[in-house]
Amino acid sequence: MAADEAGARYPVEALRDFTYRVFVRAGMPEADARIETDSLIEANLRGVDTHGITRMLVIYVQRLRCGAVNPQPQPRIVSETPSTALIDGDNGMGAVVANWAMRQCIRKAREAGSAWVGVRNSNHFGTCAFWAMQAAAQDMVGFATTNGPSNMAPWGGVTPYMSTNPLAFAVPASGGRTVVVDMATSVAAKGKIILAAKKGLKLPEGWAMDKRGRPTTDPNEAIEGLVMPLGGHKGYALSLMIDIICGILTGADFGPHIGKLYGDFDRSQNLGHLFSAIDIARWVPVEELKARVGQMWQEVTSVELAEGSTRIYIPGEIETEETARRLEQGIPIPPAVVKEFADLGAELGVPFPG
Repeated sequence: MAADEAGARYPVEALRDFTYRVFVRAGMPEADARIETDSLIEANLRGVDTHGITRMLVIYVQRLRCGAVNPQPQPRIVSETPSTALIDGDNGMGAVVANWAMRQCIRKAREAGSAWVGVRNSNHFGTCAFWAMQAAAQDMVGFATTNGPSNMAPWGGVTPYMSTNPLAFAVPASGGRTVVVDMATSVAAKGKIILAAKKGLKLPEGWAMDKRGRPTTDPNEAIEGLVMPLGGHKGYALSLMIDIICGILTGADFGPHIGKLYGDFDRSQNLGHLFSAIDIARWVPVEELKARVGQMWQEVTSVELAEGSTRIYIPGEIETEETARRLEQGIPIPPAVVKEFADLGAELGVPFPG
């Protein structure tokens, strides 16, 4: 088994099988367990370990087993028009609910040209990119965003109110490529700070503040403190708006009223999501758009390099290359997480492939 500074590398399919069987043993139907597993494994493949099994598997299972999340939800459409829908997620696992909602969004976009689907009564759904890319795979422009538990203060304050509230866009390009923007409204996602603490690493300057609002590179102080908004007041404003359209617009909770992922084990998170899809063919021929995006791709990555730079990437390109590497070499799992998986597997009767 290969190893590097991030930990030993494990075969992708072995980790996929382990994760799937853990979710089934935790009470999820097999089809839902597959959806949740695929969402997490895809995050790890793309190098977004903060949203993969590396960080999420143990806490997801803990919330399932204590009853904070409904393991067998029945999402339903509360209201709809030809191009919109509001969905109640029945407190299901976030990826299960998001998958159901994005399918509705793509279907409506195919029929109406574009669609917006809002969700309430859901939970953490993994990466936004996973859902936006589903639309791109159907020759559509995809968009996904969600709110989350408060860990970022309004600009100028020190009291957590809003989350890192991420968003993603995905657009298909020529050659089977996809432009994918997936970003938090903070300098760094809270998950990266938690993962740094598990690895015993310091944080880069400018990522976080302690609970008194002082800059810190100590991930443990940052966990108790605040993440920094991206671009100062601009990240704060964007996060606030996402909370409005995901939380208030859908009837979900918002700001500090949202249930904590690593706490509040007696209640739902009641997160809100918002998805959109645009049928490219209603605007321009699909192949024409892909060719022109491909042209842009070539032109952008061919501009003169700044001093010290070796390459220009299109958003999503690094993750695509990392996926290819990890499919070949395996997914790295830090030693502390390996122990968590081994303990969880022993408890559920699903041996970890170590």
